[in-house]
Amino acid sequence: MTASFSPDKAPRPGANQLPARLAARERPIIIGVAGDSGSGKSTYTQGIEWLLGSERVSQISLDGYHAEDRATRRVSGRTPLDPEANHLDRAVSHIKRLRAGEAVEVPVYDHASGTFRAPRLHTPTPVVVIEGLHTLYPAFRPLLDFSVYVDTAATVKRDWKQRRDTRERGYAESDVAAEIERRAHQYDRWIAGQQDVADVILRIHPSELSELAVGQLSAEMPETCYHLELIVTPRDDDQQSLFLPVDLSNMTRQTAMPFMLATVPSQFRGQSVNVLHVDGYMAPTALETLEYAISAFVGLDAPAGDPVNGATQPSTVRFAQMLVAWPVLNRIVALSG
Repeated sequence: MTASFSPDKAPRPGANQLPARLAARERPIIIGVAGDSGSGKSTYTQGIEWLLGSERVSQISLDGYHAEDRATRRVSGRTPLDPEANHLDRAVSHIKRLRAGEAVEVPVYDHASGTFRAPRLHTPTPVVVIEGLHTLYPAFRPLLDFSVYVDTAATVKRDWKQRRDTRERGYAESDVAAEIERRAHQYDRWIAGQQDVADVILRIHPSELSELAVGQLSAEMPETCYHLELIVTPRDDDQQSLFLPVDLSNMTRQTAMPFMLATVPSQFRGQSVNVLHVDGYMAPTALETLEYAISAFVGLDAPAGDPVNGATQPSTVRFAQMLVAWPVLNRIVALSG
């Protein structure tokens, strides 16, 4: 079974002409992504750029707006989670200028060395993704057209941060462990509350498929396999249908790939939401079919991004990226119609 569009619905106005409509916009569409350090903000939102291409989508990290480098933080005792340890007012000013179509000198923080590099000139693309610890704070929200919050379970986040900071950022393992412990209460104080205002919340947990097994799970799970919850506020407007490719013969094979998908309408914090639960492994061929179907939805023959940042990702990560990208793309299409 292949991914396809619903035969009884014509594409929404502006959907399959999205590249041209984006190019004709007077100002960029600003997507805000917030979450804790090491939560996967960059990884799980890269699908937007993978689908639309770097000439249409660019990213800015608010890490460059930290007020202190790593050596200074060791003396001051502050962490970047503290909003006062960041030049957020400067970031707000830069986003306002980007919305006006101006290029800005974006500060750059080098995580490998823990120091600031020379700023880079950022010319706004039709879609700009702003990613950081405080992106959904009140001063930013009026400037955002859509928002995503990445909420990763502490156990998963700890493993990711330990691996990333020791392998890519030059930290000793003991230093990473101490930093995680020190930041735990700061996350609850300064970061977690932003999910209350996000349009989409992505929650990432350890895989839970073993709990659905009869007896004992007998499949080997990929290291990158997690239980994902995508919490989306439903909208009343008519939306294009998109079908996932499903191979029912998977249930009769000796080498069946474990996979679970469920949509659960819910009441969450006083409002109606839909919660998409995904766990397991999606076959690469099925995933590629889905990616091409989404590309066709926006008027492209294939994903326009760099394969290094897209096609080479593990299939479980790529699928998660598509889940995040779909509601964002629907919003981009609505704004460009």
